[in-house]
Amino acid sequence: MNESFHALRVAEVIVETEDARSLVFDVPDDLAEEFRYRPGQFVTLRIPGAEHGPVTRCYSLSSSPHTADPLMVTVKRMPAGRGSNWLLDSVRVGSTVYVQPPTGRFTPASLDGDFLFLAAGSGITPVMSIVKSALAAGSGRLTLLYANRDERSVIFSEQLAGLAAAHPDRFTVRHWLESRQGLPDAAGLRTLAAPFRDRDAFVCGPEPFVAGVVDALAALGVPSERTHLEHFRPPNGTAGPEPSPGGDPSARTPRPDRRLQLLLP
Repeated sequence: MNESFHALRVAEVIVETEDARSLVFDVPDDLAEEFRYRPGQFVTLRIPGAEHGPVTRCYSLSSSPHTADPLMVTVKRMPAGRGSNWLLDSVRVGSTVYVQPPTGRFTPASLDGDFLFLAAGSGITPVMSIVKSALAAGSGRLTLLYANRDERSVIFSEQLAGLAAAHPDRFTVRHWLESRQGLPDAAGLRTLAAPFRDRDAFVCGPEPFVAGVVDALAALGVPSERTHLEHFRPPNGTAGPEPSPGGDPSARTPRPDRRLQLLLP
């Protein structure tokens, strides 16, 4: 991996939910090769600091290298997150952000397989990259089980509904809402995942969610080599994608609220 940071201009700030934004970067032609990436990878951003100096934070790419998407990360605000709060509060269209080229192993070897995705909260970001890529350049069937606090906190809700409508024979989305069903539990996760136990599973979200999914898949007999994990750890943990941004007058107006089409009973 190239460990140098490059100054990238923010071309657009997209409001996804009340506490999540997508940052779209302009990548100049001379850096295009360095910023070539595989679906599911992440980039590292340098967050400026005053008293204690700059820090680095990793954010998954939610764009797809197989569509016309420009390079984009999606960040969800964490109450004590130094990186996410700075990005949401300080970054505007035209801002410069220092970014390392993409890296990461949370990516399928082939886009032609049948996949099961299990995501929670901002864990949807690398999954979104893989889903868009597989639908654009692959041939398999995809199922997403997506857990969130409530309907308003579902990142990419309209995009996911649109992809499912455009690919009804290939892509299914099922939502788990804590406001209606409580926190995802082992029994519920096993029930939801059971019909797809023969697929490669890609799991991303907070560590408790990931641990619960791993236990559920193991109980279903899914081999560990077919279970691919991406953890979102606190900033003082091992470096990995940290979920992020907030009110920005240059951002797009939030997408209108729309009831989810595929709620679980």
